[in-house]
Amino acid sequence: MRYGIQTLSPKFFGGAPDIAVAGFNVGANLGSTVLVSGTVGAATQAVKEGIPGIAFSGTTGTQTAYTTSVQTYMTVYADLSTNVMQTLVASGKPYLPADVWLNVNFPAVGSSTCTSPGNFKFVLSRIYSAINIITPPDVETCGSTRLPTETAVVGTAGCYASISVGEANAKDDASAAQQAVVLKKLQSILSCLPS
Repeated sequence: MRYGIQTLSPKFFGGAPDIAVAGFNVGANLGSTVLVSGTVGAATQAVKEGIPGIAFSGTTGTQTAYTTSVQTYMTVYADLSTNVMQTLVASGKPYLPADVWLNVNFPAVGSSTCTSPGNFKFVLSRIYSAINIITPPDVETCGSTRLPTETAVVGTAGCYASISVGEANAKDDASAAQQAVVLKKLQSILSCLPS
């Protein structure tokens, strides 16, 4: 990512990119997995370079060659990623607060479930579980000041995709104020988990 931002983008596009996207990764990057994920590492490196970064990951799939025929999950995840990107870009610059990245995780695409992008709902989430009394409140949404974890979102029956707001240097959850900026930018595509 650093080489692309520092060398390739100026050479081929005349300057730094407006936003950096990593993935979609085959396999989810939920919770503490973000600490060792190359996809997340690429997105957070972009942020450290001063470029907004987003990591996309999907539960379904295996490592495949570029010559492999396109499978349903590939198209669904690509369309969902495009939806997030188009919504964020349409919200205007700056796309994300400084030092913030997004971690987007998609649930499984089955042979008869979650087979179309229209089946999915995005939910604003946290990377890590909150610890009562210690963890400050999250942004208020869906009637609560505590966001669900991305693991809970992706694990909920139905087609729920998580969008977590992270702080790039520590790969930790961002503050409620930073979450609020993202909530406002992505409000049109966000939903709540069922009660």
